Amino acid sequence: MNEYVDLLKKTRAHLMTGVSYMVPVILSGAIPIALALIIGGTEVKGALAQFLMSTGGVGMGLFVAVMAAYIAYGVGGRAAIAPGLICGMIAQNEGTGFLGGIVTGLIVGYVTYTIRKVKLSRTLQPIMALAVYPLVSTLIGAAILVYVVATPLSNAMVGLTAWLEGLSGAGPIILGLVLGAMIGFDFGGPINKVAYTFGVGLMGSDVYGPMGMIGPAISVAPIGMALASFMASKLYSEEEREAGKAALILGLVTISEGAIPFAVADPVRVIAASVVGSAVAGAIAGAFGVLNHAPLGGVLILPVVDGIFGYLIALGVGSIVTALLANFLKGMGKNKEAVAEA
Repeated sequence: MNEYVDLLKKTRAHLMTGVSYMVPVILSGAIPIALALIIGGTEVKGALAQFLMSTGGVGMGLFVAVMAAYIAYGVGGRAAIAPGLICGMIAQNEGTGFLGGIVTGLIVGYVTYTIRKVKLSRTLQPIMALAVYPLVSTLIGAAILVYVVATPLSNAMVGLTAWLEGLSGAGPIILGLVLGAMIGFDFGGPINKVAYTFGVGLMGSDVYGPMGMIGPAISVAPIGMALASFMASKLYSEEEREAGKAALILGLVTISEGAIPFAVADPVRVIAASVVGSAVAGAIAGAFGVLNHAPLGGVLILPVVDGIFGYLIALGVGSIVTALLANFLKGMGKNKEAVAEA
Protein backbone atom coordinates (compact mmCIF):
# COMPACT_ATOMS: atom_id res chain seq x y z
CA MET A 1 0.00 0.00 0.00
CA ASN A 2 2.84 2.39 0.82
CA GLU A 3 4.17 2.12 -2.72
CA TYR A 4 0.82 3.33 -4.11
CA VAL A 5 0.89 6.26 -1.69
CA ASP A 6 4.38 7.11 -2.97
CA LEU A 7 3.09 6.94 -6.56
CA LEU A 8 0.22 9.29 -5.71
CA LYS A 9 2.69 11.76 -4.22
CA LYS A 10 4.50 11.76 -7.57
CA THR A 11 1.36 12.54 -9.58
CA ARG A 12 2.66 15.97 -10.61
CA ALA A 13 5.84 14.36 -11.93
CA HIS A 14 3.74 11.89 -13.94
CA LEU A 15 1.68 14.73 -15.38
CA MET A 16 4.82 16.65 -16.32
CA THR A 17 6.10 13.56 -18.13
CA GLY A 18 2.92 13.65 -20.18
CA VAL A 19 3.37 17.38 -20.83
CA SER A 20 6.96 17.02 -22.03
CA TYR A 21 5.91 14.56 -24.75
CA MET A 22 2.59 16.25 -25.53
CA VAL A 23 3.86 19.81 -26.12
CA PRO A 24 5.71 19.06 -29.41
CA VAL A 25 2.63 17.22 -30.70
CA ILE A 26 0.16 19.96 -29.80
CA LEU A 27 2.41 22.67 -31.24
CA SER A 28 3.05 20.66 -34.42
CA GLY A 29 -0.72 20.39 -34.79
CA ALA A 30 -1.83 23.82 -33.66
CA ILE A 31 0.74 25.95 -35.51
CA PRO A 32 -0.20 24.61 -38.99
CA ILE A 33 -3.85 25.30 -38.14
CA ALA A 34 -2.94 28.83 -37.09
CA LEU A 35 -1.01 29.36 -40.33
CA ALA A 36 -3.96 27.97 -42.31
CA LEU A 37 -6.28 30.52 -40.71
CA ILE A 38 -3.81 33.35 -41.35
CA ILE A 39 -3.21 32.37 -44.98
CA GLY A 40 -6.69 31.20 -45.96
CA GLY A 41 -8.89 33.24 -43.64
CA THR A 42 -11.70 31.86 -41.50
CA GLU A 43 -13.03 29.87 -44.45
CA VAL A 44 -9.58 28.28 -45.09
CA LYS A 45 -9.46 29.03 -48.83
CA GLY A 46 -6.61 27.82 -51.02
CA ALA A 47 -4.68 24.57 -51.44
CA LEU A 48 -1.85 25.52 -49.07
CA ALA A 49 -4.22 26.60 -46.30
CA GLN A 50 -6.26 23.41 -46.66
CA PHE A 51 -3.08 21.29 -46.57
CA LEU A 52 -1.95 23.04 -43.39
CA MET A 53 -5.38 22.68 -41.80
CA SER A 54 -5.52 18.97 -42.64
CA THR A 55 -2.01 18.30 -41.34
CA GLY A 56 -2.60 20.27 -38.16
CA GLY A 57 -5.88 18.48 -37.59
CA VAL A 58 -4.05 15.15 -37.41
CA GLY A 59 -1.73 16.52 -34.74
CA MET A 60 -4.61 17.95 -32.71
CA GLY A 61 -6.33 14.58 -32.95
CA LEU A 62 -3.28 12.83 -31.47
CA PHE A 63 -2.19 14.95 -28.55
CA VAL A 64 -4.66 13.51 -26.01
CA ALA A 65 -3.48 9.97 -26.82
CA VAL A 66 0.19 10.96 -26.59
CA MET A 67 -0.38 12.74 -23.28
CA ALA A 68 -2.26 9.75 -21.85
CA ALA A 69 0.44 7.34 -23.03
CA TYR A 70 3.28 9.18 -21.33
CA ILE A 71 1.38 9.89 -18.13
CA ALA A 72 0.77 6.12 -18.06
CA TYR A 73 4.46 5.56 -18.78
CA GLY A 74 5.39 7.75 -15.81
CA VAL A 75 3.32 5.53 -13.53
CA GLY A 76 3.59 2.06 -15.04
CA GLY A 77 6.74 2.07 -17.16
CA ARG A 78 7.25 1.11 -20.81
CA ALA A 79 4.54 -1.56 -20.73
CA ALA A 80 1.97 1.23 -20.20
CA ILE A 81 2.81 3.19 -23.37
CA ALA A 82 0.81 1.10 -25.87
CA PRO A 83 -2.34 0.81 -23.72
CA GLY A 84 -2.01 4.52 -22.90
CA LEU A 85 -1.98 5.37 -26.61
CA ILE A 86 -4.95 3.13 -27.41
CA CYS A 87 -7.06 4.18 -24.43
CA GLY A 88 -6.05 7.80 -24.96
CA MET A 89 -7.41 7.61 -28.49
CA ILE A 90 -10.61 6.08 -27.12
CA ALA A 91 -10.85 9.02 -24.71
CA GLN A 92 -10.35 11.41 -27.63
CA ASN A 93 -13.02 9.66 -29.72
CA GLU A 94 -15.42 9.66 -26.78
CA GLY A 95 -15.00 13.43 -26.53
CA THR A 96 -13.63 13.52 -22.99
CA GLY A 97 -11.04 16.19 -23.83
CA PHE A 98 -7.69 16.71 -22.13
CA LEU A 99 -9.17 16.01 -18.68
CA GLY A 100 -10.23 12.60 -19.96
CA GLY A 101 -6.68 12.11 -21.23
CA ILE A 102 -5.26 12.81 -17.77
CA VAL A 103 -7.67 10.38 -16.12
CA THR A 104 -6.98 7.78 -18.81
CA GLY A 105 -3.23 8.03 -18.40
CA LEU A 106 -3.45 7.62 -14.63
CA ILE A 107 -5.90 4.70 -14.86
CA VAL A 108 -3.80 2.82 -17.41
CA GLY A 109 -0.62 3.58 -15.51
CA TYR A 110 -1.94 2.20 -12.23
CA VAL A 111 -3.49 -0.84 -13.92
CA THR A 112 -0.18 -1.63 -15.64
CA TYR A 113 1.80 -1.04 -12.45
CA THR A 114 -0.49 -3.43 -10.58
CA ILE A 115 -0.44 -6.31 -13.07
CA ARG A 116 3.33 -6.06 -13.39
CA LYS A 117 3.54 -7.07 -9.75
CA VAL A 118 2.44 -10.62 -10.68
CA LYS A 119 5.48 -12.84 -10.11
CA LEU A 120 6.42 -15.17 -12.97
CA SER A 121 9.42 -17.17 -14.05
CA ARG A 122 12.20 -15.33 -15.88
CA THR A 123 11.48 -17.23 -19.10
CA LEU A 124 7.94 -15.88 -19.25
CA GLN A 125 8.79 -12.32 -18.19
CA PRO A 126 9.85 -11.01 -21.66
CA ILE A 127 6.63 -12.30 -23.24
CA MET A 128 4.54 -10.76 -20.48
CA ALA A 129 6.23 -7.37 -20.87
CA LEU A 130 5.93 -7.45 -24.66
CA ALA A 131 2.35 -8.64 -25.08
CA VAL A 132 0.41 -9.68 -21.99
CA TYR A 133 0.82 -6.63 -19.75
CA PRO A 134 -0.05 -4.14 -22.54
CA LEU A 135 -3.00 -6.26 -23.71
CA VAL A 136 -4.53 -6.68 -20.25
CA SER A 137 -3.99 -3.00 -19.42
CA THR A 138 -5.59 -1.97 -22.72
CA LEU A 139 -8.70 -4.09 -22.15
CA ILE A 140 -9.17 -3.02 -18.53
CA GLY A 141 -8.51 0.66 -19.30
CA ALA A 142 -10.85 0.64 -22.31
CA ALA A 143 -13.63 -1.03 -20.30
CA ILE A 144 -13.35 1.58 -17.54
CA LEU A 145 -13.38 4.40 -20.09
CA VAL A 146 -16.32 3.18 -22.14
CA TYR A 147 -18.58 1.83 -19.38
CA VAL A 148 -17.68 3.92 -16.33
CA VAL A 149 -16.49 7.31 -17.67
CA ALA A 150 -17.98 7.93 -21.13
CA THR A 151 -21.63 6.97 -20.60
CA PRO A 152 -22.25 9.18 -17.53
CA LEU A 153 -20.35 11.98 -19.26
CA SER A 154 -22.53 11.71 -22.35
CA ASN A 155 -25.70 11.82 -20.23
CA ALA A 156 -24.37 14.85 -18.35
CA MET A 157 -23.68 16.68 -21.63
CA VAL A 158 -27.28 16.11 -22.78
CA GLY A 159 -28.55 17.58 -19.52
CA LEU A 160 -26.14 20.50 -19.76
CA THR A 161 -27.31 21.32 -23.28
CA ALA A 162 -30.94 21.33 -22.12
CA TRP A 163 -30.02 23.63 -19.23
CA LEU A 164 -28.29 26.06 -21.59
CA GLU A 165 -31.34 26.14 -23.85
CA GLY A 166 -33.39 27.08 -20.80
CA LEU A 167 -30.99 29.96 -20.10
CA SER A 168 -31.32 31.40 -23.61
CA GLY A 169 -33.96 33.85 -22.42
CA ALA A 170 -31.78 35.18 -19.59
CA GLY A 171 -30.08 38.56 -19.73
CA PRO A 172 -27.01 38.86 -21.98
CA ILE A 173 -24.61 39.39 -19.06
CA ILE A 174 -25.79 36.24 -17.25
CA LEU A 175 -25.78 34.18 -20.44
CA GLY A 176 -22.30 35.51 -21.35
CA LEU A 177 -21.03 34.67 -17.87
CA VAL A 178 -22.24 31.07 -18.14
CA LEU A 179 -21.12 30.52 -21.73
CA GLY A 180 -17.70 32.05 -21.03
CA ALA A 181 -17.18 29.90 -17.93
CA MET A 182 -18.06 26.75 -19.89
CA ILE A 183 -15.75 27.72 -22.76
CA GLY A 184 -12.89 28.28 -20.30
CA PHE A 185 -13.35 25.04 -18.38
CA ASP A 186 -11.72 22.36 -20.51
CA PHE A 187 -10.08 23.94 -23.60
CA GLY A 188 -11.94 22.17 -26.38
CA GLY A 189 -13.27 19.39 -24.16
CA PRO A 190 -16.89 18.27 -23.72
CA ILE A 191 -18.15 21.19 -21.61
CA ASN A 192 -16.47 23.66 -23.94
CA LYS A 193 -18.05 21.85 -26.90
CA VAL A 194 -21.56 22.07 -25.40
CA ALA A 195 -21.31 25.86 -25.12
CA TYR A 196 -19.69 26.21 -28.54
CA THR A 197 -22.30 23.99 -30.23
CA PHE A 198 -25.05 26.00 -28.55
CA GLY A 199 -23.64 29.22 -30.02
CA VAL A 200 -23.10 27.77 -33.49
CA GLY A 201 -26.61 26.30 -33.49
CA LEU A 202 -28.16 29.70 -32.83
CA MET A 203 -26.17 31.19 -35.72
CA GLY A 204 -28.30 29.01 -38.00
CA SER A 205 -31.29 31.02 -36.78
CA ASP A 206 -29.49 34.35 -37.38
CA VAL A 207 -28.88 34.84 -33.64
CA TYR A 208 -25.27 36.01 -33.30
CA GLY A 209 -25.15 37.32 -29.72
CA PRO A 210 -24.13 34.03 -28.01
CA MET A 211 -21.27 33.53 -30.46
CA GLY A 212 -20.29 37.15 -29.74
CA MET A 213 -19.89 36.10 -26.09
CA ILE A 214 -18.12 32.84 -26.96
CA GLY A 215 -15.66 34.36 -29.48
CA PRO A 216 -13.48 36.32 -27.04
CA ALA A 217 -13.84 33.66 -24.33
CA ILE A 218 -12.27 31.03 -26.62
CA SER A 219 -8.98 32.93 -26.68
CA VAL A 220 -8.79 34.06 -23.06
CA ALA A 221 -7.08 30.98 -21.59
CA PRO A 222 -4.11 30.72 -24.00
CA ILE A 223 -3.54 34.48 -24.11
CA GLY A 224 -4.02 34.79 -20.35
CA MET A 225 -1.60 31.95 -19.54
CA ALA A 226 0.94 33.37 -22.00
CA LEU A 227 0.72 36.73 -20.21
CA ALA A 228 0.98 34.96 -16.85
CA SER A 229 4.20 33.22 -17.88
CA PHE A 230 5.65 36.52 -19.14
CA MET A 231 4.67 38.46 -16.01
CA ALA A 232 5.97 35.97 -13.43
CA SER A 233 8.42 33.74 -15.27
CA LYS A 234 9.94 32.36 -12.04
CA LEU A 235 6.65 30.62 -11.24
CA TYR A 236 6.81 28.55 -14.43
CA SER A 237 9.09 25.85 -15.73
CA GLU A 238 11.23 26.37 -18.82
CA GLU A 239 8.82 24.17 -20.82
CA GLU A 240 5.86 26.28 -19.69
CA ARG A 241 7.63 29.52 -20.58
CA GLU A 242 8.34 28.19 -24.07
CA ALA A 243 4.73 26.99 -24.36
CA GLY A 244 3.61 30.49 -23.36
CA LYS A 245 5.22 32.04 -26.45
CA ALA A 246 3.27 29.69 -28.70
CA ALA A 247 0.09 30.03 -26.60
CA LEU A 248 -0.07 33.77 -27.30
CA ILE A 249 -0.07 33.19 -31.06
CA LEU A 250 -2.50 30.28 -30.80
CA GLY A 251 -4.87 32.32 -28.66
CA LEU A 252 -4.91 35.16 -31.15
CA VAL A 253 -6.01 32.74 -33.87
CA THR A 254 -8.70 31.03 -31.72
CA ILE A 255 -6.90 27.83 -30.64
CA SER A 256 -7.79 27.42 -26.96
CA GLU A 257 -5.71 24.23 -26.70
CA GLY A 258 -2.64 26.46 -26.41
CA ALA A 259 -3.37 26.62 -22.66
CA ILE A 260 -3.37 22.83 -22.19
CA PRO A 261 0.35 22.47 -21.34
CA PHE A 262 -0.24 24.79 -18.37
CA ALA A 263 -3.47 23.04 -17.38
CA VAL A 264 -1.93 19.55 -17.39
CA ALA A 265 0.93 20.73 -15.18
CA ASP A 266 -1.38 22.47 -12.70
CA PRO A 267 -5.02 21.59 -13.50
CA VAL A 268 -6.92 23.09 -10.57
CA ARG A 269 -5.31 26.53 -10.53
CA VAL A 270 -5.15 26.98 -14.30
CA ILE A 271 -8.73 25.83 -14.86
CA ALA A 272 -9.96 28.13 -12.07
CA ALA A 273 -8.14 31.11 -13.60
CA SER A 274 -9.38 30.25 -17.08
CA VAL A 275 -13.01 29.85 -15.99
CA VAL A 276 -13.05 33.20 -14.17
CA GLY A 277 -11.31 35.13 -16.96
CA SER A 278 -13.42 33.54 -19.71
CA ALA A 279 -16.62 34.20 -17.75
CA VAL A 280 -15.62 37.87 -17.38
CA ALA A 281 -14.95 38.04 -21.14
CA GLY A 282 -18.33 36.50 -21.98
CA ALA A 283 -20.18 38.82 -19.60
CA ILE A 284 -18.45 41.94 -20.97
CA ALA A 285 -19.21 40.92 -24.55
CA GLY A 286 -22.83 40.34 -23.56
CA ALA A 287 -23.01 43.76 -21.89
CA PHE A 288 -21.66 45.44 -25.04
CA GLY A 289 -24.04 43.50 -27.27
CA VAL A 290 -21.25 42.02 -29.41
CA LEU A 291 -22.39 40.03 -32.45
CA ASN A 292 -20.04 37.49 -34.05
CA HIS A 293 -20.89 36.19 -37.53
CA ALA A 294 -18.12 33.53 -37.59
CA PRO A 295 -17.97 30.26 -35.60
CA LEU A 296 -14.52 31.21 -34.27
CA GLY A 297 -12.79 33.53 -31.83
CA GLY A 298 -9.44 35.34 -31.68
CA VAL A 299 -8.65 38.39 -33.79
CA LEU A 300 -8.90 37.03 -37.33
CA ILE A 301 -12.69 37.31 -37.18
CA LEU A 302 -12.75 41.03 -36.36
CA PRO A 303 -13.97 41.96 -39.88
CA VAL A 304 -17.19 39.98 -39.24
CA VAL A 305 -17.80 41.22 -35.69
CA ASP A 306 -20.40 43.86 -34.86
CA GLY A 307 -19.15 45.75 -31.82
CA ILE A 308 -15.39 45.35 -32.29
CA PHE A 309 -14.59 47.71 -29.41
CA GLY A 310 -16.61 45.62 -26.95
CA TYR A 311 -15.11 42.42 -28.34
CA LEU A 312 -11.54 43.65 -27.82
CA ILE A 313 -12.34 44.97 -24.34
CA ALA A 314 -13.81 41.58 -23.43
CA LEU A 315 -10.80 39.71 -24.80
CA GLY A 316 -8.26 42.02 -23.13
CA VAL A 317 -9.90 42.22 -19.71
CA GLY A 318 -10.65 38.48 -19.59
CA SER A 319 -7.05 37.62 -20.50
CA ILE A 320 -5.63 39.96 -17.87
CA VAL A 321 -7.96 38.55 -15.20
CA THR A 322 -6.84 35.01 -16.08
CA ALA A 323 -3.15 36.00 -15.98
CA LEU A 324 -3.39 37.80 -12.63
CA LEU A 325 -5.49 35.07 -11.00
CA ALA A 326 -3.25 32.27 -12.34
CA ASN A 327 -0.16 33.94 -10.89
CA PHE A 328 -1.87 34.68 -7.59
CA LEU A 329 -3.01 31.07 -7.19
CA LYS A 330 0.33 29.66 -8.32
CA GLY A 331 2.19 31.97 -5.96
CA MET A 332 0.02 30.79 -3.07
CA GLY A 333 0.78 27.20 -4.00
CA LYS A 334 4.52 27.88 -4.05
CA ASN A 335 4.31 29.52 -0.61
CA LYS A 336 2.45 26.54 0.85
CA GLU A 337 5.05 24.15 -0.59
CA ALA A 338 7.84 26.23 0.94
CA VAL A 339 6.13 26.22 4.36
CA ALA A 340 5.57 22.47 4.18
CA GLU A 341 9.24 21.83 3.33
CA ALA A 342 10.33 24.08 6.21
